[in-house]
Amino acid sequence: MRSQFLTILCVLSFLSCGWGLAESGIALFNPDRVAQTPYTGHKDTGAGEEDRLDPKNFYQDNSANSDNPTPADPGLVRRQSLAQFVYSLVTLIGVILMFRLRRTGFYVYLAGVLLGIIMPIYFVGFAALITSFGVFGSVLFAVMYGFCLREMK
Repeated sequence: MRSQFLTILCVLSFLSCGWGLAESGIALFNPDRVAQTPYTGHKDTGAGEEDRLDPKNFYQDNSANSDNPTPADPGLVRRQSLAQFVYSLVTLIGVILMFRLRRTGFYVYLAGVLLGIIMPIYFVGFAALITSFGVFGSVLFAVMYGFCLREMK
């Protein structure tokens, strides 16, 4: 019998994996359009402009970061979306197995989380860790799934 806690974890993981598969699938098959997506976030107010003129006080990094999460290079978008697609697919398989109370699903889920951490670093570099923050939430879920291991066969 599956506990309510395990059921809630699985349902939340189903939603997360489904969203990840949809999002990465769109980016994987349309990297040019995703790379052209305009950033509509924070507007610079011009405050601190004097610091920007002095290169000793200001360093500008134009790579993907939390302020600009989508890289402008279609090749980079494709590699990141491939990593996210594999991560979402493997973790989804693990969640399905855990939902069926199979202990093997926990280990598949852990493998997916490790892939979600390692693949973006391999494909893109350490800058990809900023854009793949959802993987770190999966680490917390893995710990919570660990509490449910005795329910699984």
